[in-house]
Amino acid sequence: MRSSLKIYFLIFTFFIFTTYNVKYNKESASILFPVKEIIVENNLAINLLDFKSDLSFFINKSLFFLNEEKILKIINKYHFISNIRVKKKYPNTLKIILTEKIPVATQVIDKRKFYITRDNEKINFVDLKIYEDLPSIFGKYKNFNIFYNDIKKNNFKINEIKAFYYFDIGRWDIVLKNEKIIKFPAKNYQGLLPKINLMLDDNNFFKYKIFDFRIKDQLILQ
Repeated sequence: MRSSLKIYFLIFTFFIFTTYNVKYNKESASILFPVKEIIVENNLAINLLDFKSDLSFFINKSLFFLNEEKILKIINKYHFISNIRVKKKYPNTLKIILTEKIPVATQVIDKRKFYITRDNEKINFVDLKIYEDLPSIFGKYKNFNIFYNDIKKNNFKINEIKAFYYFDIGRWDIVLKNEKIIKFPAKNYQGLLPKINLMLDDNNFFKYKIFDFRIKDQLILQ
């Protein structure tokens, strides 16, 4: 008897799922695992209220038949988003896990302000408290990502940088928040970075404002 009931139950379940799939209208409300809650994780820069408002389209839609094109269309509105993961938590929760682009500086280009990432990507500027202390970039740079990643790998004190200045000959100056200026050569600056870190922490160099490394094998202090 139990075996017969089990068979009937499986046949009934199969019938319900297959026939529902054929006639399902994605744009209408669903009785099959309807979305009742949307959870967003890892949002730093994204306005959560706006983002959830856009996602509210999926409320009462079935978790089984989410419109992926609609999700991508919504995501493309938010320039900070680099990647997402969508998780369905049955019976009725949709979880969106974001990966955001991380700006490391700001720059004004043609009178418009942008966030700049470590990969040289530009993001439209919006006033965000978490990024209010980012350094500024000046000059039409060609190799910011290379320069930034080099100083980052050498444990340069990124949080103490006020501004980056790029010069057309292919070199950089860094201005620190304490107004000290480091002038880099156009080439072979990587080997100088550990020395610069030590000097900035050395009280014997505290009185100097300018550290000029532009001439090979020389350091000019002012």
